Amino acid sequence: MNHRLNDDWQINALGGYQNYERDYFSTERIQANINGKFARPLGKTNNKQDYFTGQLFLNGSFNTGFISHKLLVGADYENDKTVNLAAGFSPNITYDTINLIDPSAYTGRIDIPTNWVWNTSAKSPVTRFGSYIQDLISITDQIKLLAGVRWSFQQADRVQTTYLQKNDSLGYGSIQIDKAFSPRVGLVYQPTSRTTVFASYSNSFSPNSGRDIYENPLKPSVIDQYELGVKNDFFEGLLSANLTIYRIINNNLSQMALIDRNGNVNSNTNYRELTGQTTSDGIELDFKSHPLKGWDILAGYSYNYMRYTKTAGNAGSFLEGERLVNNPAHTANATTFYTFQNGNIKDLKLGAGLYYVGERNAGWNTQYALNSQTKELYLNDRLFKVKGFATVDVSAGYTFRKISLIAKLANITNTFNYYIHENYSINPIPPRNFVVTAAYKF
Repeated sequence: MNHRLNDDWQINALGGYQNYERDYFSTERIQANINGKFARPLGKTNNKQDYFTGQLFLNGSFNTGFISHKLLVGADYENDKTVNLAAGFSPNITYDTINLIDPSAYTGRIDIPTNWVWNTSAKSPVTRFGSYIQDLISITDQIKLLAGVRWSFQQADRVQTTYLQKNDSLGYGSIQIDKAFSPRVGLVYQPTSRTTVFASYSNSFSPNSGRDIYENPLKPSVIDQYELGVKNDFFEGLLSANLTIYRIINNNLSQMALIDRNGNVNSNTNYRELTGQTTSDGIELDFKSHPLKGWDILAGYSYNYMRYTKTAGNAGSFLEGERLVNNPAHTANATTFYTFQNGNIKDLKLGAGLYYVGERNAGWNTQYALNSQTKELYLNDRLFKVKGFATVDVSAGYTFRKISLIAKLANITNTFNYYIHENYSINPIPPRNFVVTAAYKF
């Protein structure tokens, strides 16, 4: 809801609700021995989430002498309720045994097991609140200063676990309350009407969802971000080019836990761990062009170096300096669209896009491990490389009054490659596919 008080001030309000449910039943990750033998364990969970959000903003313009201000004041509220069901199996959790080196050594099962019951139900409520104030100050026509601060509050209540077969409830973990002030400041300099130079720093308090394996709420991540860039318009606005360099420091990066409290392979995405400090250094280059009316060209390139910069250095810690899994150094994209302006095919829009994702790590980041006999630390290296890939899309769309129809053919070369999700999931990218979308605008 947007309400304009007058020409200079307005109020914006937003309310939202989101429901999510994931029903998971599968054999778990491969943990074969040196001979390839692997007893496949089973995992069955059901994760439900009800997420409520509300925001209220007041923004407006005013002057103090020769200095103009654009003020933003606001507050937001979030309530996140999750329920995680975990199943038990009888007589045991093992599905079957296979051999990765000699598949003929065992006969793998193909049926869906029925020897399970829901054992536990864990409720995890989290409440968040924040308020902030921000002012964009125009000191002169060429110099502008952005300054703001946010206060954040998060309360994660203790987990309430119900043992469904016994109808018995217990509370785990403790109530965790986190508070933080997060500043933000930026400086913009416009030496000409077509050139803008900017520098900024922001500090954010980012809540982490999920719990650790002992049902304690995770501490939030505190993220420092530095940016420096320049924006230019060329040829009377026909071409725009932007260059940005940045550094992002994430204290308390959250990832899915590898094992549960009993030392078994973890399959519950709600169980997570804080893996240390990471730093991202990067460059982004963007181009935008309008050579003709109705013709748009966009292109971009990004380089990112995200690695661990602080870890504990003990058993289970990651190796400092190593690039994180699923962090390609190079990505690029280019798209072009043309909308016909006249004739019988007026408002017909044709487009094409090229997308590139470079080589990246997959598997597990290298960890320190403890030799049970010598009690010495060694590096457990389970990384491997996934090659880069490029895909090409084409699309066509037409709008008639309030009705629009868009058709898209994606990955027309049927390129085969993989998406890497943290350290536990590697999935093929979508093959050649066709999507048609119809929309009506009220």
